[in-house]
Amino acid sequence: MQYLRRNTLALCVIASLGLASANASAQDTAGGVSAAQAGAVAGADQKKSAQLGEITVSANTVDTLAPSAAPLQATQPTSVIDERFIRDGLRFNANFDDIIKYAPSVTTTSPEGPGMGKNEGMSIRGFQDGQFNITFDGIPFGDASDLHHTTSAYFTNHVLGQAEIDRGPGSASTLGNATFGGTIGLRSRNPSDDPGVTAYITGGVWNTWAVGANIDENLSDKTKLFADISKEASDTYLKGTNDKREHIFLKTVTEFSDDTSLTFVTGYNREHQNTVQGVSLDEIATYGWRFGLGNDPSVQNYWGYNNAAYYSSFTYLGLKTTLADWSVDNKVYYNTFDHWSNKAKDATDIDPTHVGVTFYNSAGKKVSTAPGDVAGNTADAGFRAFGDVLRLGHDLGPGELQAGVWLERNLDGRYQIPKDLTTGEMTWSKYGYQYSYQINDRTDTFQPYVQYDWKVTNTLTVSPGVRYSEVTRIIDAPLNKSTPPAPLYAQSTYSDVLPSITAHEQFSDEWAAYAQAAKGFLAPPIAVIETNGNESLSPETTMNYQLGTNYASKKFTFGADVYYIDFSNFITETQVATDVGNQNTYVNAGGAIYKGLEVEATYALTNTFSLYANASYNKATYKNTSVRVAAAPTLTSALGLLYSGFQGFYGSLMTKFVNSQYGYDNTTDANGDTVFLNGAKIPSYLSTDFAFGYRTEHGPFGTKGFSASVDINNIFNVHKITGWAGNQSVSGDDLYWGLPGRGVFFDISMKF
Repeated sequence: MQYLRRNTLALCVIASLGLASANASAQDTAGGVSAAQAGAVAGADQKKSAQLGEITVSANTVDTLAPSAAPLQATQPTSVIDERFIRDGLRFNANFDDIIKYAPSVTTTSPEGPGMGKNEGMSIRGFQDGQFNITFDGIPFGDASDLHHTTSAYFTNHVLGQAEIDRGPGSASTLGNATFGGTIGLRSRNPSDDPGVTAYITGGVWNTWAVGANIDENLSDKTKLFADISKEASDTYLKGTNDKREHIFLKTVTEFSDDTSLTFVTGYNREHQNTVQGVSLDEIATYGWRFGLGNDPSVQNYWGYNNAAYYSSFTYLGLKTTLADWSVDNKVYYNTFDHWSNKAKDATDIDPTHVGVTFYNSAGKKVSTAPGDVAGNTADAGFRAFGDVLRLGHDLGPGELQAGVWLERNLDGRYQIPKDLTTGEMTWSKYGYQYSYQINDRTDTFQPYVQYDWKVTNTLTVSPGVRYSEVTRIIDAPLNKSTPPAPLYAQSTYSDVLPSITAHEQFSDEWAAYAQAAKGFLAPPIAVIETNGNESLSPETTMNYQLGTNYASKKFTFGADVYYIDFSNFITETQVATDVGNQNTYVNAGGAIYKGLEVEATYALTNTFSLYANASYNKATYKNTSVRVAAAPTLTSALGLLYSGFQGFYGSLMTKFVNSQYGYDNTTDANGDTVFLNGAKIPSYLSTDFAFGYRTEHGPFGTKGFSASVDINNIFNVHKITGWAGNQSVSGDDLYWGLPGRGVFFDISMKF
């Protein structure tokens, strides 16, 4: 995959320089205006333009530093997190999972600390990462193998202007995989109208530091530029992880006319870290909550045996214009991801008797052993995705006709080689192969849609629509993940027609309500074919129903909804022991029912203080059983006091509560059959974060701006289990993720 990393970086740099010099740039309305500073009175026009832009709440909304708010124009449960909270409520270089963690029904697990390492568990209403959709400026993205997202390998809060969390399936125009579980819509930051260079620096606990700078510049009278570059290093909360990260991002916006603009975005991210695989309760009791990786090369837990590097890029060119009374929004894109790793069979194992390497020759015959050496593997997995998202809109009769299509081809490759980690020598498998597996695969996605927003009255809009989803997965594996490994060529095409209908009633300028019904669909990920071979599983399908209401005034915003989701062909993971450690496989769990209630509100106590709260009840159980879906807490809530002063001071005190959940919902019995039952119960936990800072537009030494802030995560230093990480290979003990302890960080920025 080295060629992928080199070509990706070259593409970003060359394209950035070439486009900047040619002034070929653009505007994407996906930017970051405050939810409290909407530019149009809600209810004036409920039609949703085919051109995706930032979501606003209401021109009448209280001006507060709220972590999220429900927009009046929403046709499904929606929370919008604006640029001001992303900038002022979080530490510099936070990941997007840190941005969304306070929203209703959202849980995240970041065991290494905020903005450090990858998230080990992210869910919405109990749907796990891979069961909901994530987009960047309206473009869906994710790992081709299992649809997951390595949060630390993508966008920091420096380059994001807004995050929109749609907890419903969306309408026909909602493009992406797994839209039935909701959509996290990330929107890039727009160039500022005030040119300048802003330098920033962060320092904090666990030997954490970060430096960077962003640039806002007018390249011409029509073209603006925003660019950001940063470098970060940290020991992180978990010992031995040693995270290092570099990030570069560029966006140009060219306004050719009032209705025609061109946007160019490119970014590259590189991260190196030593990876942990969880911790047992006995290890926590013996070594403490910071137990991660150790310094003893005679055991599998040695940090030098468990390394990883992540490389990613995201590039697109977007055109918005009007042709013959049709609005046009088109984005052509290319994004890449590569994950290289060295890994012991079980990085949590500290027993020196659980080691030993057996050497085989190419005929699969054992030739020697090294009983004191540590066995493991080296692996690489990467994909290249290129595609196009086209959206059209046209006023037709008493409403707006929308149509569009998402096309993508994703080329994926991955391999794993057995290795003596003590000597660095590659070994042959006991089947006589140099590789444990060697897989190439391709995924083609085709999603056209049509939708009509019918304005029945001045206040009621009904939006029927239909989307067709077709996914073709092709695997061409010289060695597949089977026992014993064997070549596999397989191809499967999954498709379905997905109707939807929404109704939105605007009772007044401050109050609205909506109802929605939609069918959902998710093709089995390529990993299903890798592990199950030709015994393919049926696609997952859902029927989603929900009702909700939103209210927004100068002092009070409020949103509430109820939902019911009938889930069929639920594909769940289970762990099996293999020669290279525990591996995941997939089984069809039949069906499940998701249902719940969500509320969210912000109230202005004074002109400077506001109170924010949300609460959600989320029940997810397998049909005809009392077995709860794993990693799906029944209750979540958040409570916050927010301050936004007149003299440049700001602050927030935010608490997040997550009720108990189960780590797994199935196991394998003595006969090798999958049995559904709950285990590894994770108790409820609560964490409180604090932020306080000062910002002025008149900095020292004649500078154009200055800010300083302190961010304290988990201010009360609570130690709790937050997620399940699997089982140890030899002992079978449950492994867990924990809540990182108190983290104190200081951020300073200055604009020149």
